[in-house]
Amino acid sequence: MADITHWVEEFEDHMQEYEIFIFHLQQKVEKILKDNNIFYVKTEARVKSLESFKRKLEIKKDKYENPLEEMTDILGIRIITYYREDLDSILNLLKENFKIDYKNSTNKLKSLKYNEMGYLSLHYICKYKACQKNLFGCHDFKFEVQIRTALQHIWAQIDHQLRYKTLVKIPNKVQRKLFRISAMLESIDDEFDSIKHDVQVVENFYKDRFNEKEYSLRLDISSINFYLKYNDKFIRSICKKLGVFHFNNFEVAKEENLEKKLITFALQFNKNRVIYIEELVNSIYKNTGLILENLDENTLKKINYLVNSSCSFIITFLHLLHEEPQKLKELYKLEDSSLEKIRDLRKIILLGEPN
Repeated sequence: MADITHWVEEFEDHMQEYEIFIFHLQQKVEKILKDNNIFYVKTEARVKSLESFKRKLEIKKDKYENPLEEMTDILGIRIITYYREDLDSILNLLKENFKIDYKNSTNKLKSLKYNEMGYLSLHYICKYKACQKNLFGCHDFKFEVQIRTALQHIWAQIDHQLRYKTLVKIPNKVQRKLFRISAMLESIDDEFDSIKHDVQVVENFYKDRFNEKEYSLRLDISSINFYLKYNDKFIRSICKKLGVFHFNNFEVAKEENLEKKLITFALQFNKNRVIYIEELVNSIYKNTGLILENLDENTLKKINYLVNSSCSFIITFLHLLHEEPQKLKELYKLEDSSLEKIRDLRKIILLGEPN
C-alpha cells in the first residue's frame, strides 16, 4: 500500500462524491421500505470521518492495497426497525435491490452460539447492480447496511459507549451485567413480535368479516377502527363529491381519539352495530346529489369545516341525520331555514320519501 498520507488525500478528494452518494442511497432505501410497507423507526446514513479513516489505516496498514476500494465501511446506512421479524424482510429487499458481497457480510443473529449473548445486528456489504449503475449514473462504491431493532440499537450504543469510549477496563462483573441486559432485550424483542402477531390475528378477523360484508359486529374501538381504515378511501371519495378536501391521513386522525366520540354518539342514537355505520355511509354515498341540493351553503361550509377524517365525517352526519333539531341548531349555530332543509333531507335519506 502507498503511504497513508497519499490515501488520506485521495479520501478527501472523494468526500463530496461520497456525501452525494450516501444522500441518494438513504432516499432510495427509505423508498424501498415505504413501497413494501415496512414500518421502521428511522434510517441513519454516514460517510466515515477523515479521522476514523486515517486511524483504521494506521491500525491495519498491511491489510489494504487500495483502501478506497477494499475498505467496506467507508459508506454506511443503518435501518432501525420496530420488530425483529422485519429484519429478514428487509434483508430480502436488499437482495432484490442490490448486489451483496456475502464474503464480507456478517449476521450476528446467526454467528452467536446458543449460550452467547451480546451484539445483535445484520451487517451486509452491498453495491448497486450493474444495470442500476447505468440507469442512475451511480458510482461503484461499496456500502455497509446495518439492520437492527430499536432495542438492539439501544444496547449496541450503550455497549459501545461503555466499552470503547471509556479510559478504564470494564470489570468482568460489569460486562456480565451488560450481557444479561442483552439477553433481557432479546426476550423483549421476541415478546413484541408475539404481540404484533396477536394484533394481526385480530385485524385479520375484522378484515375477513368485512370482506364477506359481515357488518353485524358490535360497535367498539376495535371494530370501528378497522372499519374506518378499511373504508377510508371510499369515505374520502364521498367527501370529495361533497367538496371536503382537507383530510388528515388515517394515522393522524386516529391519534385524535375521535373513534371514542363516534361510538358515544352512535350509542346515543341506538346504533350499536357496525351495520348501522355501514348503512349510514352507503346512504350518504347514494344521496350525495340530494345532499348538495338540499343543504344550503352555510351548512355545507360547516360540514367542510368539521370534517377532516373518516371518523369526523361519520360523526358529523350522525348529528345531521339523527340529532334532535333544536340541539342541532344550537350545536352548529344554524338558521331556521338551514334546519328546515336538514329536516327535508332526513325524510329523503332516512324515510325514503320523495323529494
